Order: sequence, then structure tokens, then C-alpha cells
Amino acid sequence: MKGRTRIFLGVIVAAYFSGIAALKTDCENATVADIVFLVEGSSSIDKTNFVKVKGFLKSVIKDLNIGWKKVRIGVAQYSDETYQGFLLKDHVDKRSLMIAVEKMSYQDGGTETGKAIDFLRTQYFTEEAGSRAGQRVPQIAVVIKDGDSTDDVITPAQRLRQQGVIVFGIGVGDTNLQQLESIANRPPERFLSSIRNYAALQKLKDRLLKTVCISVEDQKQALTDRFADIFFMLDGSMGPGMVRGVISNLVELIDRLNASASTYRIGLAQYGEDTEVEFSLKKFKNKQKTIETVKGFRLRPKTNKPADLGGALIYANTHLFTREAGGRAHQGSRQYLVVMSAKDSKRSVYRDAELIKSFGVTLIGMSAGASMESIESFASTDYAYNTSNVLILEDVILTEKKEIITEDCIGAKVADIVFIVDESASIGNENFRLMREFLHLIVSSLDVSPKRVRVGIVTYNDVSTPQVFLNSFNDKDELLEYIKILPYNGGGTKTGEALNFTRENVFIKEKGCRKENGVQQVAVVITDGKSQDEVSEAAITLRRAGVTIYALGIKDAIESELLEMASHPPDQHVFTRKSFTELTHLKQTLQKILCRNIIAKAVTRKTETKGVCVKTDEADIFFLMDDSGSITWQDFAEMQSFINKFIEHFQIGPQQVRIGLVKYSDSPTDEFDLTTHSDAKSLVNAINSIHHAGGGTGTGKALSHMGRLFKRAAVTRDHEAPKYLIVLTDGKSSDEVEAPAEELREQGIIIYAIGVKDSSQTQLEEIAGDPKRTIFVRNFDALESINNDFIREICSEDACRDIQGDVFFLTDSSESIDEDEFQKMKDFMKFVISKSAIGENKVHVGVMQFSTSYKLEFPLNQYYSKVNISRAIDDMTQLNEGTRTGKAITEVSRYFDAARGGRPGMRQNLIVITDGKAQDDVRGPAEALRKKGVVIYSIGVKNHNPTQLKEISGYSHRVYSEKDFDALKDLEAQL
Repeated sequence: MKGRTRIFLGVIVAAYFSGIAALKTDCENATVADIVFLVEGSSSIDKTNFVKVKGFLKSVIKDLNIGWKKVRIGVAQYSDETYQGFLLKDHVDKRSLMIAVEKMSYQDGGTETGKAIDFLRTQYFTEEAGSRAGQRVPQIAVVIKDGDSTDDVITPAQRLRQQGVIVFGIGVGDTNLQQLESIANRPPERFLSSIRNYAALQKLKDRLLKTVCISVEDQKQALTDRFADIFFMLDGSMGPGMVRGVISNLVELIDRLNASASTYRIGLAQYGEDTEVEFSLKKFKNKQKTIETVKGFRLRPKTNKPADLGGALIYANTHLFTREAGGRAHQGSRQYLVVMSAKDSKRSVYRDAELIKSFGVTLIGMSAGASMESIESFASTDYAYNTSNVLILEDVILTEKKEIITEDCIGAKVADIVFIVDESASIGNENFRLMREFLHLIVSSLDVSPKRVRVGIVTYNDVSTPQVFLNSFNDKDELLEYIKILPYNGGGTKTGEALNFTRENVFIKEKGCRKENGVQQVAVVITDGKSQDEVSEAAITLRRAGVTIYALGIKDAIESELLEMASHPPDQHVFTRKSFTELTHLKQTLQKILCRNIIAKAVTRKTETKGVCVKTDEADIFFLMDDSGSITWQDFAEMQSFINKFIEHFQIGPQQVRIGLVKYSDSPTDEFDLTTHSDAKSLVNAINSIHHAGGGTGTGKALSHMGRLFKRAAVTRDHEAPKYLIVLTDGKSSDEVEAPAEELREQGIIIYAIGVKDSSQTQLEEIAGDPKRTIFVRNFDALESINNDFIREICSEDACRDIQGDVFFLTDSSESIDEDEFQKMKDFMKFVISKSAIGENKVHVGVMQFSTSYKLEFPLNQYYSKVNISRAIDDMTQLNEGTRTGKAITEVSRYFDAARGGRPGMRQNLIVITDGKAQDDVRGPAEALRKKGVVIYSIGVKNHNPTQLKEISGYSHRVYSEKDFDALKDLEAQL
């Protein structure tokens, strides 16, 4: 070793799993630990076997570098009584330890393991006995037993684990493995070993050491205090008296935090027309120098120009928290920017604030004279303070915010969720630690228990390792503790293999999967680079098994691969981030979408779809189904399934909805006409009996063929019914499609074009004639996910023809919405209106927008035509202020009264669209409006507050939650 001190021998030649590989020990970084062995000494062990146990202990100690500041060892022996061998503090060198082990005497008697475990907790893992738990040193217990305990082991073991001790179990011979499993940490695959006899202990040693050392290192990382980087930014327009008070409090806070380069790092800046840094996060090594410099702080001479808070936030984002400036986000340190604001900003700083928050910085706003409305406009949620006393931040900074089940996830009660986590070499230890913290945050927000949300974890590199099965943990806290020590190994990146492994080994009944019980199956893939194998087929197979896949790509991940893996639609299932430090901020977005999607699928709106489609009491619908050679038999079966599920939503009959089907490749083939089948059952049988033949892709020729079929069908009704053609294709047509499609539309046929895989978006739009009637999915298995929305789209063509009532839109116009988003909101309103029967004796529409104040665009009785309403919506200009939703609901309530254009005797609806948290109470105003008989629908986009949306609507089924304004298009037909 050339005199260098190491905790374990540098190289262990071990038969580890394969039995042939020479493995370098994983213990080189595990430099400190407290390890206690609890050895059974009952009558079931004879003296010969006890000698083998002592030999095992000595061989382990021999490979350790024992020291007072390094590894400490304790040993206890038990039968029906527990005997103190030696404590952690007793022997600080290897030689005395070896002698102490050799002197251990054999104790005969019964087997009371539970009592012995309690003895360890109260007599060994204490500061008096030499435990360094208070110094954040990893605590390890290794229990060796060969018989059944005659007392309870579950409660004592649970108490020991809850104290932060990682417990390994070694079962010898015919020991009760179920009992031992309840003693050791979970999952048993990592913390439990079983051997035939005591002679095998020596062979177990290397494997045990490898696992223990990985756990020691991982626990050491988990126990390391992350501390925080805190930058104070003071408004240069503060008065001298206030500055003195702020500086005095800041000096005291720095002293209380015991700030230093290795603990809490402090930075200071002032902002005015520009930003001036007094000192950076890395400037000072100790608190004394920091305090001296803070005491000498002086404001710069004031200018006539206003303080530029927006510019200061931009500067902070690009300069103050970087690694070069002393920021430690890469090490998991929390980061705070404390802005002391004396005056309200002259311009909106919302987007500047959102940008710095997106990199994981918590933005604390403190008022030194600015209004709370101004402070709340940029501060992180729950971090706006109406005071300049920074001492109130002490608890905030010292205490990491405990994650609880979030508002978004309260309703997401039942699901099986497996995280498939990349652990390849390109990630590195620091980034993997951030990955662990991200997983911890996500799982903390879920309602984890055996009867509710079950969680599994698979890590992968060249091979896949099941870290947690769906039935591994019964206790959420124990699962969270295990996530903190999730092992990292490095290696390659075989994501496709990981998907297959998870499907075959984790999403199975034996490992806790509840698919047979109708429980949703969810996989979240987290990767940082390109896969070394193909992911497409593996992902398709996993999705076909009923698993919804979310794909999160970090750093060098390939977006096309993420799209290949993820479920449809991609904007709900694909996430990308440039670095691992952005994961903290992503947590909020991912958990919001994950939980909302789980809720939406659990409380599926299928009944609403059926309700709408009942109104589509007659229609002639033809399917034109691609049968080309690029489609596999399984793809073809998924098209058949899609059509079968489509049929479920309609009243099939000669005078109601009629269905026909034509398949095509080089040329079209009539499978059955609109008059062939008069009931759903015979239709389904006919669809299932269609055979896939293959060939080319002559879509244009097939479209030309359809006109004649619709004309022939028209004479079989005594009046004209709505006509639809639904084209399903997976490739680019070999002939021209625009002209034959236009001829069909001239016949009054509404065409929907559904493209899969290699279909041409241009051709799809030429076929449909309208981008809103085109749908693209990457694979055939995604057809299932579009079924309800697609059916709702068709049904809404005719759904509102007989409806009368008042519809008022109350739209958020605050500064957090940019120009493009504002336009998307206007487009959304215009689309909904285009589907409504607008008229003086039909549907009336009104629009009001709100911010800090409100603005009536037009009341319910001003316009009675779609053209005039659309023009008025186009003319809307944004208010760009705060978010006073409650105030706006109170105001809009008056416009449902007869005196202001409302029709109280008819159905009245309010549609609230908002992208943020209201700065006032919404519950009272919304309740008052609902008591008047107005039905309220609330649509939340981006950073909305789920609790407030429910308070507005009064019912969860009238709440709609979307990731961004682009997703509003998914709601158009639904609403």
C-alpha cells in the first residue's frame, strides 16, 4: 500500500456473482463508519460453529483500517440474554480488536433476538458507547442468526432502523428468513443474505463487504448536511436608517448561522440602476471576515433613475450562484436569493424571477417599503415577507422544507409507479446524488402505502438492477430512507434493456403489480444520454402491456429517444432539462402532471363522452384503414381495437349511427358498407375478422373510391345525416391526396386524418383540410390514448346545436402570461364559441379579463353572432398586473343578473382560466356565485393552485389542469 492508510484493502480478488472477476473494492471511499455485529450464541450454535463466526469477524476486521476517526467496531452476543462483547469505543486499533474477538466466550441458551436488538439500540448506538451518529457518521448493524426468535423482532428492529441504523441480516441454515427479513432493512435483495452453514461465512465475506461499503458511502452522502448558499440583494433606494437596521440584523443572522466556506455561504449585493456585488459566495472562509465586511456596507450615491429589479434578477441568475462564483448547487446545496425591496418595480419582473427559480433558486422577497403585491409578484410561493427583519429567515434556512403529499397528488390515490433510473458513468457521483434527492422529493409528494401508491425503482447501466419492487416496502418513511442510499455504480447506458427488464421482472404480480385489479401502471424513465441499444420496440411492448411511460431527459439525452419511449401526448409525458441542478424545480412540474394524469385516468370522463355522443343521434361514418406492408399484425390489431372502442360510444342502428369500413394498400377493398351491420355486436365481429394483407400506400386512390360509397349510402336514408370519414394511415401516400380529399369535402363529408409513425403531416392536413382535424401519434399503441379526445372532438361537431344558456369567460390577464400565451387563450375561447349555437335565442357569450383589476370586454347581451364575438376577442389587450381572482369573480357575478344582460332562468356557466395563484380569497366569491345557480368550470395552466381551482368550481370534475397554454387545445372539444 506504500504506507497509505486505507479503510479496506485496495484490491479484493473475489468470486462475486460470476465467480471469475477480479473486483476492486467499493470501500475505498467509505472512510468512516460505526459497525456493530450482533451474533447469535444460543444452543442452536455449537462451539465449533461459534469458532467459525469468530473467524469470520476477524477476517472482516483484517480488511478494515480501524481507527478512532475511521471505522469503529462493536460486537454483542445473544441467546435468551444479551452479552456485551465490546462497545464501539473500546478498541481503536486492529490488534486489540482481534484479541477481543478471540477472547469472546460461547454463550448457551435460548433465542430472544428482539430483546438483543433493543439492547443494541440502547447500549451500543449511543454517544456514551462510542456512536458518532451525532457527527453524521454512518451507523451499521449486522445481525447473524440461525434460529427462530421466541420474542417479537418487528417492533425492536423498526425502532433501530428509525434511529437511522442500517441493518443487515445474515441467515444461517434453517433460520426463519421471514423473521430475518423483518429485522433487516428493505429491500431484502440488498440487505439480506442466506447461507447453508457457518462454513460459508468466509465465502460470504467479500459480497457482504461490497454491499456494506456501498451502503456506508451512500449513507455518508445522505447524512452530509447540504447547508445553503444565501445571497442578499439590497435595494439601493432604502433609507439610511433602514439600512442600519437591516445590516445589524444581517450581522446577527450570519453569526447565528455560523457562516463559513464549508457551511452556510453568504453573498451580498446592492441594486439600483445596475447591480454591484459587495462580495461573492466564495469570498470569505469564515464568519468573522464576512461580518466585518457586512458592517462596512454603504449604499452607493443615489441617481434619479429607478432601481432595476428585473435587471438585478437577470444578473443574479447569470453571475451570483454559478460554480465559479462559489455556488454549490452541484453538491445539492440549497440556494436562496433574498431580495430586500424598498419600492415597487416600474415594470413587471415576473419572467425574470421565473427564470432564476427554474434553476432551483428559492427567491425570498422582503419588504423594506415595497407593497406586498409587488413582493408576491416575484417571490417564490410562501417566501414573501412584509418585513425587512432578516432574522425571521433563520428557521427557513436552517430547516430543509419537509416534503408532504402535495395538493396536486391528494387525489392520486392508487397507482403502481416504477422509476427506471440511469446510473451510467456519464452521470457521476455528484449528479447521482442530485438524482436521489429528486426521487426523494417526488416520492415524498405521493400517497405511498401498500393499498394506495406503490413505488418501484430499477437502476440501470449495461445491466438492470431491481432496487425496489412494488411490494418491497410497506412503510413510506423506510422507502424514503432507502432512496437516500440508492447505490451508484457507473457503466454504460442500455435503456431498451432496462425497459424490457422492468416489464418482465417488476411489473408482475409476484412483485406487487396490481394490473389485474385495474390499478394504473406508470413508468418514469430518467436518463442523461443516448442509449446504447434500441428503445423503440421495448417501449412499445411496455406501453402495450398497459404501462404509461414518462421520459425525463437530462443533459445529453436524445429528444427523439425520449419521444420514442414516452406515452402520448408528448407534451404531457416528455421532459428535458439541461443539467441535474434543474431537477429540484422540475419536481413541481412533473408531480403536478403525473398526479393529475393519474387522477384523470382514475376518474375517467368516459361518461361525459358518452353523454355528448348521445346527442350525435345520427351520422354516417366510414373508416378508411391503411393495410400497407409497413404495418405489423400487432399494429393492425391496435387499429381494430381503436375502431371497436370508438363504436362503444354511439347508438348503432339503421336510423342512428351507421359504420362502414374500407381498407387499402395499393388499392381499396370494401370490408362492409354502412348498411351491412345494424348493431354494435355484429360490427365488432366484422372488424375483428378483417385480415391484414400488406402492400403499398395508395391513399389518394382510396379517397377517390370513398365518394361513391357515401353517395350510395345517402339514398338509404330519407333525409341527410352528418357524414364523416376517418382515415388511419402510417406512411406517406404514393399518390396525390389533396384533390380527392377536397372532392369529398365538397360533398359535405367531414374528414379526420389520423397519422401514425412515418405519415406525412403535410398530407394529413391536405386530407383533413383543417389542422384541427389531424392527429399524429408516433406508434399504433398510442391510438388507445387518443380515443376519448378524438371521439369528443367528433361528437362536439354537433353537440351544442340545441343548447341554450349563458356562457361567461373570465380570463387571467396577469403579467405572468406572455403575449403568445395570451393569444393561445383567445384562440381557445374562439374555438369553444365556434362549436356553440350562438344566437339571440340560443347561447349568449360574455368575456371579462382580470388581473389586479378587471376589465369587461363585452356582456352577455352585446353580441349574437360568432363573427362579432371572435372580432371582439381578437381586439382584447392584456392588463399585465397581479392576480386578484376573487375580486374578479365578485364583479363578473353581477353580469349574470337580468339587469346586466343575464338570463337567470336558463343554464348559466362561468369558465375561469388562470395561470397562477390568486392573491386574494376565491372561496367566498365563488360560493356566492354558485348559490345563484351559476355552474363554474376552472381551468388552471402552468403555475396554478389546485386547491384554489377546486374552491372556485366546487367540484373536482369541473376542474381542468394543464401543463401550459399549448395544452389548451386538448381541452377545446372536451369543454
